[in-house]
Amino acid sequence: MKRKKALGRGLEALLPDIDEQSTGAGSPAMIEVTLIDANPFQPRIDWDDSELESLAESIRRQGILQPLVLRAAGNRFQLIAGERRLRASKLAGLSSVPAVIREADDRQMMALALIENIQRQDLNPMEKAEAFTRFCREFDLTQDELGQQVGLSRSAVANFQRLVELPDPVKNMVRSGSLSMGHGRALLGLGSKEAIIRMAKLTEARGYSVRALEDAVRKQLSGSPGKKKPPRKALPEITQLENELQRCLGTRVILKDSGGKGKLEIDYQSLDELDRILNIIRGR
Repeated sequence: MKRKKALGRGLEALLPDIDEQSTGAGSPAMIEVTLIDANPFQPRIDWDDSELESLAESIRRQGILQPLVLRAAGNRFQLIAGERRLRASKLAGLSSVPAVIREADDRQMMALALIENIQRQDLNPMEKAEAFTRFCREFDLTQDELGQQVGLSRSAVANFQRLVELPDPVKNMVRSGSLSMGHGRALLGLGSKEAIIRMAKLTEARGYSVRALEDAVRKQLSGSPGKKKPPRKALPEITQLENELQRCLGTRVILKDSGGKGKLEIDYQSLDELDRILNIIRGR
């Protein structure tokens, strides 16, 4: 199992050097499956039964081509990598599996479990959201630092992590695939837990696309009854400054001035656009 350079130097330092750490004279040991416990930091929750059965059939015919990686835990073992192979081996009826045994601390266990799944694209959006959140918390990483390690932009990591703010029933919809990550992000705009759940059920029932859901959210947020605000009047100098800022930043800008004090509001439609605006402000 070779590590990819795309991991960067930060996480790479955490990952077990598997190629150099094997048992005995470099050959895997045969370990009873009943002695192997799951990786306690495994981010993957959902497993495809048909995919596991297909792998189990392959194992019945050809055996396990790539050994599992374990660490000792008293008289038992914990998986570092290879839970899919372990599950399929049990389905295939194997009593023991080839494995290399090495030392690894909890940080390495978590790092390898996350990276293994991300690189294989095995995690659904909700699993990634929870794994990214846990990883940043456990390793004290910023979104930008984690993004560099897993090959994603800071805004992409942030978009995943926002999904953990969804109510549990909606998280389950994203986890099952009945709602996409885009649906989840659009629903967060409603703010209220009850409103999010209600709109999520409506989206699932009517088969809304992400764009249709975004339109429905906008209508709900703007359609609540109430007094209409009078049209805003701004001094010509303020309007001129707003226009200059809008041309510079490429987005809607509102300048609220009151006797030399006030607020500057800058619109953005996504975290990618926010990054673009911030880079302009920083002079990059």
